[in-house]
This record gives sequence, structure tokens and C-alpha cells, in this order.
Amino acid sequence: MPLDGIFCDLLWSDPLGDELANSKEFIENEERECSFLFGKKPAKKILDTNDLMTIVRGHQVQIEGYKMHRWDGP
Repeated sequence: MPLDGIFCDLLWSDPLGDELANSKEFIENEERECSFLFGKKPAKKILDTNDLMTIVRGHQVQIEGYKMHRWDGP
């Protein structure tokens, strides 16, 4: 398991919670002790650059089985 670099970020980066997603771009991912949490701006850049509508991730347990992030604002 890589603890830094591109493969680490592909495996272990997570979206910021809804309350911080509009105000931060990246912060350290203390829960995983590697990689970063990402906000709305970097996610939107990936979507716009690649003409995509959504990002689907499948490696974090959620109580309801899924979680939808709908980041409003700028």
C-alpha cells in the first residue's frame, strides 16, 4: 500500500464534508494518515476538464450504503 504519491492519492483521497467543501481545496487526511481531503473546486475542475457529470467512489463504508455530496455555492 503506497503512503504517498499519485497511487496513494488515487486510493485514499476523500471528499471534504459538505460544511467545508466550498471553503477549502485540500486538507490533510488525518483519518487515513495519508493523502488528502478534497473540496468542490478541485472536483469541479476534474469534471469540467474531462466533460464528466459525476465522480463515483466505492471504498468508504457509509451507514446507508452510499453518500451523495451536493456541494452548493461558488
